[in-house]
Amino acid sequence: MNFQSWWHYRRARFFLFFYRRDQAISALQDVLAAEPSHLVASNSLGFHYGEKGEYELAAAQFEAVLRVQPGDANTQFNLGYIRQKQARHEEAIALFESAVNASPALDRAWFGLGMSQVALDHREAAVKSFERAAKLQPMNPHALYELGMQHHALGQPDKLAEVIDKLKQFDPKATAQLIQATQSMRT
Repeated sequence: MNFQSWWHYRRARFFLFFYRRDQAISALQDVLAAEPSHLVASNSLGFHYGEKGEYELAAAQFEAVLRVQPGDANTQFNLGYIRQKQARHEEAIALFESAVNASPALDRAWFGLGMSQVALDHREAAVKSFERAAKLQPMNPHALYELGMQHHALGQPDKLAEVIDKLKQFDPKATAQLIQATQSMRT
């Protein structure tokens, strides 16, 4: 790391500390101008572009990182998330699968995989993904909620009841939402 890129990266961190994202993005761009191979800056810039909804810019940053580190599970997840936001679910699934193959304990990649599988109506596969996410993070109300919704969609009331019982133990609000959602789908 050269001094110029180090200086710009420190500026970016300073701006982020004070919630000045646009200035931080500018500083991160300066880092990459000074040192195009700065992977942390590329990842950070991709994250911030993604937060702003600038998905193609975000994807370009994550792709740049993956060209250098093709097996990086976190970057594969990040790019998968961006592709999911763009409704490019086949690409998202491939990226999430690569992420979980590289890092099987990456629960957010299992969750993302399940969400893209649902979007493509691959419900049985989504159940397995949400089950894995919930196993890795047993108190993740989002994974359990989605798991319950898929059991409901597949006509598995006993399994839905199991999910509701588990969710009831730690998140009454998510439990009520799941019950309400599945009851309103019946009528």
